[in-house]
Amino acid sequence: MPAGPPSHVYTLKRRPRVIWVAAVLLVSLIGGNVGGVRETTHLEELWPDPEEMVEQMEGLISQNNTSNEMKVLIIGIDGVRGDVAQDVAEKEDSTFGSIMEEGAWSFNVDVGPYAVSGPGWASMLTGVWCDRHGVVDNTFRGSQLESVPDLFEFIENDDQNQSTAAVYRWEPIDEHILGEGSADRREGYDTDEKVRDRAVELLTDEPDLDVLFVSMDDVDATGHDEGFSPDVPEYVAAVERAENMTADILDALGARDQSQETWLVIITSDHGGGGRFLKMHHPSTLIDRNTFMLVTGGSAIQGEMTNDPVIIDVAVMALNHLEVPLPEGEEALDGRNSAFDSTVPPAREPTCEKPIFYYRVNLMAALVGTCCLSICASVIFITVRLRKQRQGRGKLGGMSHPNEDVIPADVGNSHSE
Repeated sequence: MPAGPPSHVYTLKRRPRVIWVAAVLLVSLIGGNVGGVRETTHLEELWPDPEEMVEQMEGLISQNNTSNEMKVLIIGIDGVRGDVAQDVAEKEDSTFGSIMEEGAWSFNVDVGPYAVSGPGWASMLTGVWCDRHGVVDNTFRGSQLESVPDLFEFIENDDQNQSTAAVYRWEPIDEHILGEGSADRREGYDTDEKVRDRAVELLTDEPDLDVLFVSMDDVDATGHDEGFSPDVPEYVAAVERAENMTADILDALGARDQSQETWLVIITSDHGGGGRFLKMHHPSTLIDRNTFMLVTGGSAIQGEMTNDPVIIDVAVMALNHLEVPLPEGEEALDGRNSAFDSTVPPAREPTCEKPIFYYRVNLMAALVGTCCLSICASVIFITVRLRKQRQGRGKLGGMSHPNEDVIPADVGNSHSE
C-alpha cells in the first residue's frame, strides 16, 4: 500500500471544509478579546468547550455540503476479479490503493447468482436483483426491464434539469438496459481508450454535468482470450491498464472547480471469472461472482465494507447521494447504502430463473462428453482387435516355415528315384 496518494490520483477537494473549520477555531480563540480580556482571566476560560466546538464545526460543514450540488461518477470495468483488483491496489502508486485510503472498499462483492454481463450491468443500474428485472443471461429473453426503472430514469423523473451521460463499450447496455427516458447522452465506442477520452472530455468541458456512467470492456475480452486469473500476466496487465484509464478520468474530475460540488465516485465491475473454466465466467462459481467496489466522496465511510456489499448497492448509493426519493414497500429497491452505513442488514437472496444458456451449455457438455467417451471406446476396441489379428497372423506364419524346409528335400528324393 502506498504511503500517500500519488500526484496523479484524484482526491476529494475539502478546501471549503478546511476554511470553515479554521474560521471556527479562529473565532473561538479570539472571540474573548473583542470586548477586551482582563489579564487575570484563566487560560481555560479563553479556550472553548470541545463539545461546543465540534457542534459548531459539524453545523458549518453540514451547511456547506447542503449548498453544494450533489453529483455522481460511476466507473464500471467489465470482468474484474476481486482478488486481482486487490493485487493491483496493493502496488506502489496505485490509483485503487489511494482511493482505499480515503474511501470505502471491498474486494469481496457479490454480483448475484449469474456472473454474466447482462444481469450484472442490469442489477448494477437498476438496484434490483434478476428475479425482478428478469435478465439472467446475455440474450435478455424474459427481461422485465421495461417495468423496472434504471438509475437515470429515477434521476430524470425526479429532476429533468439534471445533466446525465452514459459512455460505454458494450452495446446491450444501451439497447436493452437503459430505458427510453434515460440518460441525456448515451454514447457507445469501439475501444476503451475512446470511452476514456470521452469521459475526460465531458468532465472537463461540461460544468453542469451531474451524473456520468462509464463502462470499459478490454479486461473481460482479455480474460476470454487468455484467462481470468492472477496467474495470467496478460489479464493482470489488462486490469492495470483499466486502472490507469480510471486515473485519467479521476484526474479530469479533480481538475474541475468543485467549490460548489460534492461528488460520489463508485468504481466496480459486473462479474469476475476463471472459476471452473479459466477463460470463462460460467457456471457462475463464487470466483466468477466475486468482484470489487471502491467508493469515495459523499457520505462514504473510510475503511473496508464488511457488511456483505453487493452489486445492486451501486444504484441505491448513487440515488441516495443525489437525494432522489426512493420507492418504498413492495417497490423498494433491493440495494443498500453499504458504503454509508456499516450496520445495514444483508441484502435479500434472489430466486432467479435459470438461463437457457445454462441448459444449452450443460447439454452441449453432456453431448461432447458422450461423444468423447464413444470415440475413446471405439478407438480402444479397434486397437485391441487389430492387435489380436496381428498376433494371430504371426502365429500362422511361424508354423509354416518348418514345412517349407522339408518340401525341397522330398522333391529332391523323388527326382533321384
